Amino acid sequence: MLVNCRLRNLLTALLAAISCSSALGQSQGGLTETQIWPEVDAHWELPSQFRVLGFGGLEQGVDYPYQQWYAALALGYHFKPFLFPHIVNIDADKEHYFLFGVGYEYLRTIQSGAVKDENRITLDITPGFRLSGDFLVRDRNWLEFRWINQVYQTTYRNQLSVEHDVLVQEFHFTPYVSAEAFYDGTKHAWNEYWYTAGIQWPYKHVFMLDTYYRRENCSGCTPEYWNVAGVTFNFFFSEK
Repeated sequence: MLVNCRLRNLLTALLAAISCSSALGQSQGGLTETQIWPEVDAHWELPSQFRVLGFGGLEQGVDYPYQQWYAALALGYHFKPFLFPHIVNIDADKEHYFLFGVGYEYLRTIQSGAVKDENRITLDITPGFRLSGDFLVRDRNWLEFRWINQVYQTTYRNQLSVEHDVLVQEFHFTPYVSAEAFYDGTKHAWNEYWYTAGIQWPYKHVFMLDTYYRRENCSGCTPEYWNVAGVTFNFFFSEK
């Protein structure tokens, strides 16, 4: 009971942070714009605990001249699976205590007529653990080596997420919240924060729809604030 109360408190705090950050952005009078984020992810589970993730998507401003499309491919290794009884997630990454990954991502951004090309090499380490079976807590540490129009910089991202598996008469869905902070290696400062709340809708072991709202706050960016409506189509394949 104590663990459940603490997790509920954490969920409440993260949701409050999303609400407060949105209200703060409006009260400060900073420029706030809206985006839609459609994305498609393909997950291949390989033998020996390896997996391949490929994804591509679009970030499109609504009534604002901003567009970004991106594509990526990553190789991951997960180990030490959860062995105690719980609702099994179709995403194998969420069924293990540790995930290590390395990947490549290409992005093209067009904002107010200016074009920016970016190449990234990414490294991530994500420990996770389950409390009371139905709750999953993960702490993703993501390092990006970035070349933006051939100019190098580094970004570190830390994301804390909490999700709760719900099963109602064989109908499975997963509400979740997350908070992510960005450290800009060029500015030597934490300058960007994302707060997300969403629901994942898995179907059997082959497909999952992820719907979410995200609030982005970025000091020194134009615009400073984004409200994002996102949907990700996840497809799962297995070589096992």
